[in-house]
Amino acid sequence: MKIIRKETDHCEERKGSVKPTFLIIHYTETKNLTDAEDYFMGRKDHPEGGRVSAHYMIDQDGSIVQYVDEAKRAWHAGVSHWGGIDDINLHSIGIELVNPGRKYGYQPFPVQQMDALVRLCKDIMSRHIISPHRVLGHSDVAPTRKQDPGELFKWQTLAQAGIGVWPEPGEEDRRMASDYVRDKNSLKEAFLTVGFDPQADMNSMVVAFQRHFYPEAFTELDGKGRVNETMAARLHWLVRNRPNL
Repeated sequence: MKIIRKETDHCEERKGSVKPTFLIIHYTETKNLTDAEDYFMGRKDHPEGGRVSAHYMIDQDGSIVQYVDEAKRAWHAGVSHWGGIDDINLHSIGIELVNPGRKYGYQPFPVQQMDALVRLCKDIMSRHIISPHRVLGHSDVAPTRKQDPGELFKWQTLAQAGIGVWPEPGEEDRRMASDYVRDKNSLKEAFLTVGFDPQADMNSMVVAFQRHFYPEAFTELDGKGRVNETMAARLHWLVRNRPNL
């Protein structure tokens, strides 16, 4: 696997020699790799202010560039939380996928790009102790702020390659799903058990979950933000199969 290396100073040491235990996947929301790289290298100011970076970026043709050594803390997730852990940057490796995003015309991720992502993730996971349950999207760890990599990203494809997880509900999950649909307290407790930020509002958690685990919601009439039993069964599967990390 060929990786082009370009060093940026938009990074810092991981405090306390923390080892990465998360993989966080993003899209760049730029017209091309160069525009995103300009932000990483400090050639242009980022629209949201501040300095940003990621460990890796994968172009649409599948080429991979590394900007930050995995031993260092890159600046990709911002204010973030998962499973009781704040500062996801400290605990993660960030991968950006070149994609126009909502700003320039969100589009499916090319096969070459996804294939490169699978190879890169497998390589990273072979060198670090990263549970499939901790391969997440930016919107998972920052649901009130971020949408990437979005509902067009093929999480199921990654899970089939052993990267991340994909719910496969059984009878127990379908039986318990009605509790989540009927009872908002049970629904919120389930989201928090899976790992979502307890400070996030319910709608943000629902939509973030749909982007990752129930993308059909975005093609259903009034599906976005609405909890149905199919979605709830997938949520219960994740609760039931959540590892003790």
